[in-house]
Amino acid sequence: MPEKTANGGAETGFPPMMMMMPFGFDAFMEFNRPALAAMAQVNGKVYDGISAMNKNWVAFVNRRLKEDLAMPKHLADCKTVQDMYGVYAEFFQTAYADYQHELEQITKLGKSLADDTLHVVQSRMDEAARESRQGK
Repeated sequence: MPEKTANGGAETGFPPMMMMMPFGFDAFMEFNRPALAAMAQVNGKVYDGISAMNKNWVAFVNRRLKEDLAMPKHLADCKTVQDMYGVYAEFFQTAYADYQHELEQITKLGKSLADDTLHVVQSRMDEAARESRQGK
């Protein structure tokens, strides 16, 4: 168990503020700049893709809610059982088609997001390999 020092902290074996860095913070940041730039570009693509997916989803939910909330009025307007059957049939057919279409849209957006992200990562890797070859 480490012994307590006079100020109440445990002694770690390293002199305080004396850990030497092999190079400064600026050199460290410059060394990591390509990776940070690549991650920023990837994050931007991911953000754009997720934003498009969310926008699409919210528009879909708003459309479906309007149709779902209009259903009681349509049923109340029915005069016969056949009318009610027609309203239900149309509602469920429309809902099925809407959900199928939305799933297709979300799938396309997800594929686009994956493709864009992969393209950015691949281009950054190619760029890093090119710079590595030029540096030798």
